[in-house]
Amino acid sequence: MKFKILSLILCLACAAAVTSPALRAAPGDSQVARWKDNRTAVFLLMFSDSVPSHYQIVVPELVKRNLIATFYVNPGSNKWSNSKDPTPRNQWENVIPKTGMVYGNHSMTHTGIKDPSQAEYEIGEPTRIIRKLMYGDDKPRLVSWNMPGAVPWKITPEETAALLKKHNLIDKPKFDAKHGAVFGVKTIPQMLALADKAIAEKGMEYLIVHGVERRASEGDPGWSWQDYWALNKDVFRGVLDGVAERKAKGDLWVTDHISQHKYEKERDNKPVFQVLKSTDRGIQLKLTGTLDHALYDLPLTVMTSVPATWPAATVTQGTFRSTVPAVKGVITYDALPNGEPITVVPGVMPSPASAKKPNTGEQTKLTPTNSDSSTS
Repeated sequence: MKFKILSLILCLACAAAVTSPALRAAPGDSQVARWKDNRTAVFLLMFSDSVPSHYQIVVPELVKRNLIATFYVNPGSNKWSNSKDPTPRNQWENVIPKTGMVYGNHSMTHTGIKDPSQAEYEIGEPTRIIRKLMYGDDKPRLVSWNMPGAVPWKITPEETAALLKKHNLIDKPKFDAKHGAVFGVKTIPQMLALADKAIAEKGMEYLIVHGVERRASEGDPGWSWQDYWALNKDVFRGVLDGVAERKAKGDLWVTDHISQHKYEKERDNKPVFQVLKSTDRGIQLKLTGTLDHALYDLPLTVMTSVPATWPAATVTQGTFRSTVPAVKGVITYDALPNGEPITVVPGVMPSPASAKKPNTGEQTKLTPTNSDSSTS
């Protein structure tokens, strides 16, 4: 009987440890969230070929719902730069980059590579253009890569891989019938099933779209033709509404391919926490990974235990600072796994009257102390 009672006590203790890890954690104990902002899963929206409906229809609809997507562009094609119409170039080079959307490399002209002498231009030049438009410089950065289809590609896989490595290009997820709008999946339920699959598996899923239908009756350009594989506009809006709803519930991190890639690699690199100091008045720790910090520079979402009496905490790492609420003795914030010390001290959340917007506990990046913050 004593043995059974002892076993029951031990089982209850184990259950408590599993269901309430924060109760056992000491101040400073930390872990990295599986996905950014501690979301359940990731969903990627990707648009290919830099066609007109992207700036006419797609970007405005994404902005309306505060969603981010990756656009695979061809900066040397006439869809980007048209001598008879300055609109496309202005949109691609001046308007869209300011919305927070992210460009991926789909080759310079989408005409393929007929001989090795073309390879550097077709692969390297759009990378340089994208870095300039996205970041204002040509520093080495990761860029998503989408190899163009149905065109000659007369260099070897090894030569292609060498150029991708040279320009820090990362292959996007493959285009297939399970993920290609119109080509494969055609209905709202089919497309949103991908998002629900990601949530169920706590993983990543994606949808790849080419064109989206223009409707002159809704004020769209009344052209006599539609872009390649144009997705029905009602289906498109229904999918975005469903994705935005899942994002609002905290289920989905809707982001670009490279951000997802960086987070997953940095997380799986298993960066190490080191607590340097832990008192009731403050905590100092380090988060250190081994990846190239110049390329893998996305902050990870970190959860750290703090004294139960703290209502909130101010977190500082280098020039970045953020004040976040403490929930049951745990704070959630963003930090780079670059070994730079992270300082955590008691804080007070701004009152609703003084805050620019309500605090939701969701962050996309830390707020620099020497500049205004921005989110995407």
